[in-house]
Amino acid sequence: MMDEKGYIGQRLSVLVGLNVSGIGHAADMLTLQFGALKQVTNLRGKVKQVGEWALHIQCKWRLEHAGEVVLTQNDLAGSDTDAHNATARLEERLVRHEPTSVQEILAGEFGNVSIVMSRGLTLHIVANGTADEEDWRFFAPGADVPHLVIEGGRIEPGSLG
Repeated sequence: MMDEKGYIGQRLSVLVGLNVSGIGHAADMLTLQFGALKQVTNLRGKVKQVGEWALHIQCKWRLEHAGEVVLTQNDLAGSDTDAHNATARLEERLVRHEPTSVQEILAGEFGNVSIVMSRGLTLHIVANGTADEEDWRFFAPGADVPHLVIEGGRIEPGSLG
């Protein structure tokens, strides 16, 4: 039997020491970029900035500062204006104010993860555990390597390379 918690922690450990370099959203999915930004062209021909690593979160999450909740997935679930405002607040707090680096990865059961960052910030990701629904995805944009996909609170088998 595979140690999913250990595998998730190992895969995400590449983030330790890297700065959060970008924040975005697509509908209510939070997207985070880590490490140096680079330009890529997507399938539609649009040029965009991506980090060395990306984390796309479609399940419950919350950003805490010194134990106090700052933002949650609910902040992206409202109107488009509300989602843009929430993304701007996240970007201000994690990227623009001063660099925020990853200090530690705490992998839990059922695809849950806490990303401990500098300045007293922690991002908690709580997988929904609903079968056939993607919770979150971790990958290196532009690299031909398997994505780590958590679906239904479990590692999606195709993620294992």
